[in-house]
Amino acid sequence: MKTLFATPLIKISILIFAAIFLSNPANAQQVCNAFVGGSCTQINAMYVKLDSTSRISGVLGNTAAENAMLKFARDNGINYLIMYDLQGLAANSTRTTQLASLISRAKTQYGIQQVGAALAESQFADNIVAYNNSHATNERIDVLNVEREFWRSTTNRAGEFDTTINILNYFKTVAVANNLITEIYIGWITATEGVRLGDSVDRVLVHYYRQTDTDIINYGVERLQYLAGASRKVKVIPIFSNEGPTTTDDAETYFMGNWLATNPNDKAYKTWLSGYDTITANWKNNIEIIGSNWFLYNHFPAIYASKPNHITNNPVNQTACVGQTKTFTVASSATNKTYCWLKNGKCLADGGNVSGARTASLSISNITTQDFASYAARVISYDSANPTSYTSNAASLTAGTSCSGSSTNLALNKSVTASSFIAAGYEPAKVVDGNSTTTRWASAYSGTQWIQVDLGTITSVNRVKLTWDPAYAIDYQILISSNGSNWTTLRSITGNTSLINDHSGLNGSGRYIRINGTTKALPAWGFSMYELEVY
Repeated sequence: MKTLFATPLIKISILIFAAIFLSNPANAQQVCNAFVGGSCTQINAMYVKLDSTSRISGVLGNTAAENAMLKFARDNGINYLIMYDLQGLAANSTRTTQLASLISRAKTQYGIQQVGAALAESQFADNIVAYNNSHATNERIDVLNVEREFWRSTTNRAGEFDTTINILNYFKTVAVANNLITEIYIGWITATEGVRLGDSVDRVLVHYYRQTDTDIINYGVERLQYLAGASRKVKVIPIFSNEGPTTTDDAETYFMGNWLATNPNDKAYKTWLSGYDTITANWKNNIEIIGSNWFLYNHFPAIYASKPNHITNNPVNQTACVGQTKTFTVASSATNKTYCWLKNGKCLADGGNVSGARTASLSISNITTQDFASYAARVISYDSANPTSYTSNAASLTAGTSCSGSSTNLALNKSVTASSFIAAGYEPAKVVDGNSTTTRWASAYSGTQWIQVDLGTITSVNRVKLTWDPAYAIDYQILISSNGSNWTTLRSITGNTSLINDHSGLNGSGRYIRINGTTKALPAWGFSMYELEVY
């Protein structure tokens, strides 16, 4: 982390994305933006060096290296990439073409939600805006990060800090005008500096560079207290370093490179957050922890070079009809592990029609069209021999070809009876003639009324579709019976206001289906229906 730039006053930073949970109103599912250390978070970030140095292999322009980095990000649930070497970025060049391709693939294929640029000078923000203005949305940079290690100055720290604040202020002006985010990475700060930083930037990244996770929260915990002195709640992300004895300038001051040989990278944040949660000080009311961050991707390939993929069986593609239940499974050879099932790249949580989101088997019940998506499982191994995270192959859940309108209408042209009908031309049989626009049944005007179809044999029923005339039922029941005498309620409907009622997700078996109308939309008339379909 110390020699990535020519000046010693440089480092990096990160961004936030949306809310932790995105709610799906149709099935009440909860989805995490990121999943780190067993917790739902907003951010799971990773620094990436684009250019090569004498001891670091960059990735930009090397397709194999780019793809390996993106796969690592997906396997480890990374949703935010912070990129070095973007200072002085030219808007139109071979380099920007390579960058645009990398960012586009990251966002559209690998679950990356945000990309940031670690920058040291004010003018570099203008370069980023120029780049963004000449590229598509999914190719753009989202975060302006000020990276200046002002605390390292031994001759003019106050001046270096003021310069940093001035850069932050300029970045903020640019960010507001161009819908970007600002952030800063910090090491050691004073109480006064903490207040000014907290008031000047959208997010603060605080380094926790230790060799192990032992008591890691207490490594400069006062820095959080200093930031909490700001006039607003400060968003904070702890940073951990994977530098080891051979990947740092000083072999005696390396960080978690060795520790990661027997511990998953998820564990650093898990331990840190557990320690943070034990703190009861009032200053925590002005701090919001929004995720985790690792420096530096480029060291991870060597750390995990001998660690095999422990996923032994991947989930498989499935088809389903609306209302059914389907289960995806994954298998891992790891003994001590945690799971995170992903839907379209975002981690699910149990709730609504989802269960088993933290187990080897994900179940989706009462399937709706919103559940037709791509599913994969991220499995984090805590085994000391292979402490790695891998994401399974994706499996799709798609609508079956025999579902809904493509399935056979079991009621078509079957025998129908009713409690009454108003006149010739409005007989009960009209509801099963396959004509849902011009022929209909109409009941007598008084009281409750029913109509039923004889399917001819006992069969499973999971869907009933009703097409009403404007004289529809506000309240009614769908009943099923094996003998036409003893009835079971498949569904009770109240407050209906629609002329087409398509009831999926039913679960019954019988020969007779009855619609029992109790409240009329037009009180002076009876009930009237164009078509009764059963699947």
